[in-house]
Amino acid sequence: MLKLFGCMCILAASSGMAYSFVLGLKRELHQTELLMDFLTAMEGEITYHRCPLPELLMQLSQHTPQPYQELLIQGSRKMEDNSEADIPSLWKDVCEQFRPQLCLSSPAYQILLRMGAVFAYSSLEASLQLSALGRKRLSSVMESQSAEFAGRRRLYCCLSYMAGLFSIILLL
Repeated sequence: MLKLFGCMCILAASSGMAYSFVLGLKRELHQTELLMDFLTAMEGEITYHRCPLPELLMQLSQHTPQPYQELLIQGSRKMEDNSEADIPSLWKDVCEQFRPQLCLSSPAYQILLRMGAVFAYSSLEASLQLSALGRKRLSSVMESQSAEFAGRRRLYCCLSYMAGLFSIILLL
């Protein structure tokens, strides 16, 4: 009876592990979609609100969900405090500070880091072209993530359940 209860607990744990992995995949995909929305909003703000950069970031933060909202607020504060500093390096510092909260794949995170260069250009057209290039790259990253999602989901579920079954066999 005790072994049966142990087997059920192991099976429940392996199911929870599979669910946790799949939830992480969904979170990564959702964060990438939020990044795409953020880049679209940033392009619109750059186009229509020609205001100083710290104000632009504060306006963007009002329409952007977490964790990007906090990232923008922190970026705005740093840029107000260090108006003479290099903007892309300040942006990179802020992004690195929020890296643990951002559940992004490496290519999507690199695109986020490159968006600091959008703020550095004084030319509106150059900023918009760089932003459009970032959105194009991010859409290709999103397509590849969506295509890989089903395969990785199946792999994580199979590995979790196989580990659970292996543990049950060892228990018996």
